[in-house]
Amino acid sequence: MIGAPTIPSDAACVAVYRRLRDGVPRSSSQIGYGYNLYPPARAVTDHLDVVLRACVQTGRIAEYGTHADAGDRELAASLAGAYLGVQVSGEQVVFTHGSTEAINIVTGFLAGCDTSLVLPMPCYYAFEQTTRRLGGEVAARYRYDGALATTGVDTERRALVEILPNGVTGTVFTRPELDVDFKVLDIVFQAGGSAQAAAKVVNQARDLVAGGLDTTAIMMTPAKDMCVPGLRTGILISGYPPLIAAAREEQFDRTASINPMIGQVVLLYLAVLLLADAERAGGMHAVEQAYAWIRDRFVEHEVVPVPTWETCFEIVGHLSEMATHFAHSFTLLNEHTNSLLETGDTLRPMAGYSLLPRVLAPLGDAEKVIAWVNDIGRRHHLKLNPMLLFGGDVSAWESLYPGQARLRVNLSVPHADLTASLKLLRYAHAEVSKRGSR
Repeated sequence: MIGAPTIPSDAACVAVYRRLRDGVPRSSSQIGYGYNLYPPARAVTDHLDVVLRACVQTGRIAEYGTHADAGDRELAASLAGAYLGVQVSGEQVVFTHGSTEAINIVTGFLAGCDTSLVLPMPCYYAFEQTTRRLGGEVAARYRYDGALATTGVDTERRALVEILPNGVTGTVFTRPELDVDFKVLDIVFQAGGSAQAAAKVVNQARDLVAGGLDTTAIMMTPAKDMCVPGLRTGILISGYPPLIAAAREEQFDRTASINPMIGQVVLLYLAVLLLADAERAGGMHAVEQAYAWIRDRFVEHEVVPVPTWETCFEIVGHLSEMATHFAHSFTLLNEHTNSLLETGDTLRPMAGYSLLPRVLAPLGDAEKVIAWVNDIGRRHHLKLNPMLLFGGDVSAWESLYPGQARLRVNLSVPHADLTASLKLLRYAHAEVSKRGSR
């Protein structure tokens, strides 16, 4: 009989999830979903149908890989480079199964290079979990104003992870003042906010990569902005050859090749981002010029199908409608919390659907917050996602956000569902408080 392997313990933010959901029905409603529930544009699904047919007709669906893969990468490099304002080559591009796979690849590579991470907090759990599982270390965590909480870990090198905008708060964090050897830029949301805010987000991304990609990894995913989380599509870009080589080896070992539709969805996303950026900067004339340039790049790299003008224009309009939906949800949140959750325009996400307001009711320490969330889930079938799920541990949260219980809110849900969930939260909290005072 062979022995069982030693499996590293879960990161604190993953371990607490099991406690929060213990005994909570899977069918419970939720306020803080971690994905976009706004319906995708019809143009997206129609284009996916065209893409699948093209993959069948060209034989890509029947092979592990074809010569067309290189064309997709070269085109992605051209479009991403234009959007980010930096030179990118096809050799610096890897398509991934969403940002989660990209995080897994990058954190595993850095762990093998004795490079610890400096993470924002809140943070997507995968940065913490894969780092722990793959033998890496977290040197420090930082909050919105750049303040640091160090862990005491001392490694030869450090990598700074920047999430733009933060995937939980929807805001841009101040970079902490410290020297690092590598940068990881996770571009989470680019749509869902006002035109002015979206411009600020993309300009921030351009500033961060202006010095080149030699010591930088960039990851992006269409899943959140284009409302297609189930497709698990992403792109990893880096000018550091050993990282890209490691990424290709990882994928070769696990999947042999990447689904050709992943690259096609990324290409559509990058085209839409360029058109939305052109519209913000110069109106319809600029959009027409941008589309002509994009179409020429598809032809140049022999990539089919080319998204039609109608497809792209409809998706850009759909993203604008999505931003309006999020804005109205934010208004409803401010109107229906009844002083239980923090409100105010400073919480408005710059892009995306997520925010993390404080709970104004006195809940006590972390253990009491966990008990409160679990009680509401068990008794009232309402799932809540407190700050403890989003990176770090209790000591890190107490250091950076002392005495501040917070809950994630998702603005992409139908408006009626949001107001109903907020009403249920108020009722459930009142009932929990009554039992606690007896």
